[in-house]
Amino acid sequence: MPTKMPFDLLAERKRWNAGYESIDTSSQKLTEVVTPITVTWENIEVKTRKKLFSKKQKQLLNRVSGIAKPGEMVALMGASGAGKTTLMNVLMCRNMKGLEKNGTVKVNGTKIGKEISLISGFAQQQEIFIPTLTVDEYLMIQARLRMKANKHTRRERVDEIIEMLRLQNCRDLKIGTPGLVKGISGGEARRLTFACELLSNPSLLFADEPTSGLDSFMAASVVQILKNLANSGRTLIHQPTAELFFQFDKIIFLSMGKTAFMGTPHESVKFFADCGHPIPKLFNPPEWIQSKLSVIPNNETKSRETIGKIIEFYEKSIIHQKSIVEIRVIATTELPPYIENPGFFAETGALLKRACLDVIRSPAQMRMKLIQKVVMGLFIGSLYWQQPLDPRGVRNTNSALYFLIAELTFSTMFGIMTFMEHELPLIAREYHDGLFYVISYYISRFLSYLPLFTIDGALMIVISYWMIGLNSTWQQVAKSILISVLVEQSATSCGLFLACLFETTSLAIAFAVPASGLFALLSGLYGNTNNFPVYIRWMQWTSWCRYGFEGLVVNQWSQVDNPKWDPFYRELILKQFSFNKDNYQLDVIGLCSIVIFFYLAGYIALFIRIRLSR
Repeated sequence: MPTKMPFDLLAERKRWNAGYESIDTSSQKLTEVVTPITVTWENIEVKTRKKLFSKKQKQLLNRVSGIAKPGEMVALMGASGAGKTTLMNVLMCRNMKGLEKNGTVKVNGTKIGKEISLISGFAQQQEIFIPTLTVDEYLMIQARLRMKANKHTRRERVDEIIEMLRLQNCRDLKIGTPGLVKGISGGEARRLTFACELLSNPSLLFADEPTSGLDSFMAASVVQILKNLANSGRTLIHQPTAELFFQFDKIIFLSMGKTAFMGTPHESVKFFADCGHPIPKLFNPPEWIQSKLSVIPNNETKSRETIGKIIEFYEKSIIHQKSIVEIRVIATTELPPYIENPGFFAETGALLKRACLDVIRSPAQMRMKLIQKVVMGLFIGSLYWQQPLDPRGVRNTNSALYFLIAELTFSTMFGIMTFMEHELPLIAREYHDGLFYVISYYISRFLSYLPLFTIDGALMIVISYWMIGLNSTWQQVAKSILISVLVEQSATSCGLFLACLFETTSLAIAFAVPASGLFALLSGLYGNTNNFPVYIRWMQWTSWCRYGFEGLVVNQWSQVDNPKWDPFYRELILKQFSFNKDNYQLDVIGLCSIVIFFYLAGYIALFIRIRLSR
């Protein structure tokens, strides 16, 4: 039931206007003149796609039409399940996976599709950020992605928006993650979402409950900013809260997937009175109207009948007839210029800075990676301390080399697979906003991980090398470090590929466990690979464990520090693994090929996932 409360329309408007008077809106840069946009949608029908062995389809929208003109703040309202979010997604051409759509959406009389994201902004209700960045850093990087301007202009725009949305007190605070990492408040996070969209100064703005999480004063501040944007010729389409009802120029009520009313807030009050549902003086109009358009579970048949009559009354009304004519007579005019992409190098640089800050400010990951490798280097060095050159010592030395390969593989591969599951929603949203190419994000992300997933492995090799008593010419030390870096990069690229391929980390790990086990079995330590069946033997050339282990073994026994060492023993050692003394260069080439293959495969997997996420 709607909330019963003393309600006076004139008093309500005065209350909001009084709130506006205390808000500083002197800044004019966000109210620059833009190309006016008229958005129309006609006969929109949306159904779920037919599933295998099922002919049932759920209709989400049924012949919905409407219009939003320049200078208007348009509100989509209705009960849960009425179709508001679906209509918003249709207009923005987003989140249509698994749905079938008919009907047309036009901007300035021109049919438009995904390009609408290049002339509009969308402030989502769900806040998704990089939690390790400060508010100021995040906005500056967003400005670099959204604005083709110099640093001074970007700085001015960010400062202006921070002041306008009252974010000064938190500009140097890390954003954080609710419930996990302490950061800014929920209200500040909501304003930050809105601030990002204002950076590009769009002609069309979509917003999903833009004042959610804000106190009354900040809600009034945001509404005043929206009204300033609308007054400058922009078109704004929202899913608002009921408290903002009378601040909008046009209200669209949806129910059961159909349009139940479209007009001004005052016309809605008169309309529902005319169709037999006058709003009592002590009730809030939007809550009363939405209660009449809601399907009540305990009285579903009667409520559906009531809603059907309201929709039928609206479709026969003069208001509806005028809106249909208005939609169909819109003249075709020029579209606003698309939001300019700053260019491949600029966006890659901005994303690389963001990714590097995220890695540097994730101390748990950095600290644990380095501590783990130091501890494992000391452990392996202590376990295989100063091995002699007798048969047992040779076997132990080879085992130590394999342990180094295993540690570089497993901890690295499983450690890198966790980030994508939480980051993909943000990347998909930014990509579909036209902020960057997928390749720019991918390059920046793997480059940000490159130092961390290189230094730690090299550090482990250096720590354990002389403890084990490996042969120590500078060429052999350098070659061992090179092999370790390439093995770790092979594991990194494979882990990145699996993270991009699978939707969840648990699925990626479920696949990685047997795959990494197979690569380990093909290394040569557990059996001479030439004795494997023909249909399995070829697989050894897909294993970086094979290339890495052979590279370290060949390098270790290529030159022995002890002058009494008989080179004949080297041939025996290599023969038991089917290794060749001249294969070091081929092993390096093989490892480089695996690194390149998995990085390319990871990019393709990520590109497909993001394209399908729209």
